[in-house]
Amino acid sequence: MSLFPTLLRRLRQRVRPLLHSRRADLLLLFVPLLSLVLFLGAAAALVRYTQQTELQRENDTLQRDSEWARQRMSLEMALMQEQLQSMANSLETRRGNERFPAMAASFLHQHALTVVVYATDPDGKLEHLVMSPAVPRDLQWIDAQHRPAQPMSLQLQLQARQRQRTVYSLPYHLPRLGWVVESATPVMLGSQFAGTVGAVFAIDGLMRGTTVQELSSRYAVALVDHVTGDVIASTATGDLARKPLRYLVALHPFDAGLAMRVSSFHSAPGWTVRGLYWAVFVLSALMLWMQWGSWRQMRERLQAQESLTRETAFRRAMENSLSTGMQAIDLKGRISYVNMAFCKMTGFSEHDLVGRAPPHPYWPARRSAEMALALQQTLDGLAPPSGFALKLARKDGSEFDARVYVSALIDNRDRQTGWVTSITDITEPTRIRQELAASHERFVAVLEGLDAAVSVLAIDRDEQLYANKLYRQWFGASAHGHHLLSGQDPPPGAGVDGDDAVDSFAGLPTDEFLHTQAQVHEIHVASLDRWFDVRQRYIQWVDARVVQMLIATDVTARHQAEDVARNQEEKAQITSRLIAMGEMASSLAHELNQPLTAINNYCSGMIARLRNRSMPAEELQPALEKTARQAQRAAAVIRRVRDFVKKSEPHRVACRVQDIVQNTLELAEIDLRRRNVRLFTHIAAGIPALHADPILIEQVLLNLLRNAAEAVDKAGRAGVLRSIELDIAQDEAQVHFIVRDNGTGVSEEVMSHLFEAFYSTKSEGLGIGLNICRSIVEFHEGRLWAENQYNGEVLSGSVFRFTLPLEPTPRSGAAPTGAAAQGTDLSAAPAAPDLHTSP
Repeated sequence: MSLFPTLLRRLRQRVRPLLHSRRADLLLLFVPLLSLVLFLGAAAALVRYTQQTELQRENDTLQRDSEWARQRMSLEMALMQEQLQSMANSLETRRGNERFPAMAASFLHQHALTVVVYATDPDGKLEHLVMSPAVPRDLQWIDAQHRPAQPMSLQLQLQARQRQRTVYSLPYHLPRLGWVVESATPVMLGSQFAGTVGAVFAIDGLMRGTTVQELSSRYAVALVDHVTGDVIASTATGDLARKPLRYLVALHPFDAGLAMRVSSFHSAPGWTVRGLYWAVFVLSALMLWMQWGSWRQMRERLQAQESLTRETAFRRAMENSLSTGMQAIDLKGRISYVNMAFCKMTGFSEHDLVGRAPPHPYWPARRSAEMALALQQTLDGLAPPSGFALKLARKDGSEFDARVYVSALIDNRDRQTGWVTSITDITEPTRIRQELAASHERFVAVLEGLDAAVSVLAIDRDEQLYANKLYRQWFGASAHGHHLLSGQDPPPGAGVDGDDAVDSFAGLPTDEFLHTQAQVHEIHVASLDRWFDVRQRYIQWVDARVVQMLIATDVTARHQAEDVARNQEEKAQITSRLIAMGEMASSLAHELNQPLTAINNYCSGMIARLRNRSMPAEELQPALEKTARQAQRAAAVIRRVRDFVKKSEPHRVACRVQDIVQNTLELAEIDLRRRNVRLFTHIAAGIPALHADPILIEQVLLNLLRNAAEAVDKAGRAGVLRSIELDIAQDEAQVHFIVRDNGTGVSEEVMSHLFEAFYSTKSEGLGIGLNICRSIVEFHEGRLWAENQYNGEVLSGSVFRFTLPLEPTPRSGAAPTGAAAQGTDLSAAPAAPDLHTSP
């Protein structure tokens, strides 16, 4: 007896903590709900059990009655089969054969379900046929061969002959008779088959039998085709296929073809029982609905409580994580709330601020009047939408810039209970803004102080976005100067309204414009008489538009200096040629003295012979022709020297290499003979005409040949070594001029300064010859260089090479010595000899 109180006490000890826990409300709700569900389940199980018991009892009764009816029908059919068998046995005798019609008529009279009785011989021909009075007399039962007209009869006769026992057919339909079943009983004479006795049974007659009538008073009876399941005859007019209680039993001896289906007229429970059932279910459902409503209300309350807790925690966490300070004041200016960000911003704690009336602790002492005015405007509702820019004080006394925004504090009843202010520390943005302003001022000052004109133009609108001081000084504030410097015409839509203009760069990838290199060109502005070095490129403007920036530098002084340098260089070239002619003066005098002496001798001889009248007239003409040739020779030498030394503008023409070499040798041979140096010349065949200034190229060749002859003479070479070589060849793109000598070579120290201006190893030289030669070659897009040649390890002379392109690229602007394009086709002129040798 003491065990139960102990268990109860332990259960109470375990349940009590649950009742005081946070889920006690849920537990108190779920226990009644669970009890109600269990009660409903038990009631439904009881009702279901009662119904199943009733159905089982009715089903047992149905099966018992069906089996009873099947046995009675089987007995009746067995009795009829015995009578048919006795008729078959009587056919074995002649007397029985005569009595067969009477026996068949008696059989039809006893069994109303039989419609036809007949007997056949072994071949299937009818011997006797007796029909019931119910069969129409005009029904064709015998065919022309005196056989049964139904195909089923012939099949049954074959089956009876094979099995030697009574067989039954499947149900089949006869016109005007309905569904019938046929039997065939074999007639045996000893062991020989002598025919059959057949009977046709109407299925409707079977349904009108005593047994079926007794059973149909309580059930719906139907005879169905045992193979297809089709209903052949039924005692009920409705569809009983959906009845819950049915029993199907095969009818003997029609097991293979006919079955009886018995269905119970099962009715639903009475209204009283149904009313009790529904009352229980309705009350249970009402209790369940009420319990469910209470549970939902409790769940909503718990969810609302949990949501409120989460919302409060979230709002608190959000307020504490904000970098913007929040402060609430009532209608009298007393602080009612501050967040953690405001406490960190000012250094005061929440306890120091909440409940404080003006003046507030974070007001700077020297700005109390300003802070009081801002507070009064706030309380009066006159705070500006952009907020106040104020100085606030921290707890340590330091001050910082703050932006204060004010909004009304409205409660859930739409009543204003105070004001909410949000405070943002703008010290750093203010400092950055000031630095940006100062940087912008410095940047503008730099651009304004540049010695170049800077312009930014919006291409789509033809709008001058920026122009510095020098640009405005030269071109004013219009975009005309920008187009003038860029060398481009203004866009056709420059005069259209800006609102209707379409960006010409719309839809294009701006990276293709922004990442390209700056375009550089020089342009002369006639109105200012100035040369400008212009650099222009596309940049992205502050409003993300693609604009064109242009920087123009005044290079007029540089152009003037280049003109002066070019003139000086031309003078230096003339001077170099004059110096060369001066050095060759003695040789030129000797060269001119020979034809002049010959002229003098010819003239003196002719005068003397004319005075003596010893010169025939026919000898006078040859003498005068020889005198003229010598005069022409002297004139040619003077003309060549004059053409070489005269000052003229560089003039590029189409010229042959052979002509350049021939003219150069006419001048160089004078110096070569004076120094007793031989020249070997080799010119490759098929060299096309060059586009060059022949006088300048002759000057380069003359200087190199004279220097080579001087190096050989200075080295004191003798014999074959007292010679120089001139080789001229070509490749795919250029012509190579090579001058080799057998002199002393060039030292490494001299080689590094060989082409510098005013550097010379000659005591009487100016040091400008090779420098001018390099300038001439580079003007023709060629290259001039020198190198030593060796015979093993022994220095045996030097080699000077220069190249000239076959098709020079066009040059823009003024060249160091000038260039004027002019050409004559000399490709058809005869080539000079490949090898020249001069003493």
